[in-house]
Amino acid sequence: MRTHGRGLRRAAVRGAVCLGFAVGSFLGLACASDATSPEERVRAVLADLEEAAGRKNAPAMREHVSEGYADAQGNDKRAIAQLVAFHLLRNQSVYLLTRVQSIEIEPAGEARADVLVAMAGTPIAGPEALRGLRADLYRFDLRLGEEQDGAWRVRSAQWRPAGVDDFR
Repeated sequence: MRTHGRGLRRAAVRGAVCLGFAVGSFLGLACASDATSPEERVRAVLADLEEAAGRKNAPAMREHVSEGYADAQGNDKRAIAQLVAFHLLRNQSVYLLTRVQSIEIEPAGEARADVLVAMAGTPIAGPEALRGLRADLYRFDLRLGEEQDGAWRVRSAQWRPAGVDDFR
């Protein structure tokens, strides 16, 4: 018998894993040596997160999350890292399709990114393939900040289900 609490826990785990993927995608761009503008650095962070998720490398993803991370679900950096690690261990293969919808650079070293993430256990050829796949689709609102060491890290995230049409 499936309980309501267990369903919520599964949704939180899927959300946290997708968050990790989105964050990874975002953080990769921030680490690129030739990335100079804040937007380029944020895109680099996202790319790194996506790559780390595809390799199932939870420690690499964790590096891109701020020590001060906090979200509306009550998660801190440790809780998000545990949820991501659990999901990566639980799934034999992880394939992603990400779409950065927008990046806004705000004053004082802050950024906001709207990112779509599709996650499946089989390769995703493109947005047109989503209708035929069993995939989890999410929209993330990520808040990033440039920290004292110069790295951009995810400071908070909100996520909600996305639809196949959002990826077009």
